Amino acid sequence: MLQPHQRAAQIPNEPGVSWLAFLGGRFAAADGTFAVLVQRMAQRGHTSDLEGLIELSAGGSLPVVYPFTGTLNLEFREISLQQTHPEKRWAGQLSENGRVMTLHEVGQAKPLHLVHETTLEQLL
Repeated sequence: MLQPHQRAAQIPNEPGVSWLAFLGGRFAAADGTFAVLVQRMAQRGHTSDLEGLIELSAGGSLPVVYPFTGTLNLEFREISLQQTHPEKRWAGQLSENGRVMTLHEVGQAKPLHLVHETTLEQLL
């Protein structure tokens, strides 16, 4: 059986809906322990500057929230995030349909698969 991020990456977008439309929403891990929310995007040619929040949660506790800045390559959908406190760097890519964000901490191999929150709710 396919994982939620695999199923989400296969969902076709409605006609006229770009992959970029999903960046305004929250992306979350299926288990709810990690999430990314892009709050601001400023396009500069083939890249966009990003600002937002990374949310870490364990069990039923309230999430710990860290701000980030980053960039998005609009041609290749590659994303780079710089978490400010504690300092961490994340790199990854958005799926072709824009519904899945795959990130890994720079220097670490294990990827995190985050699904656009509205899509994730439909799949679970």
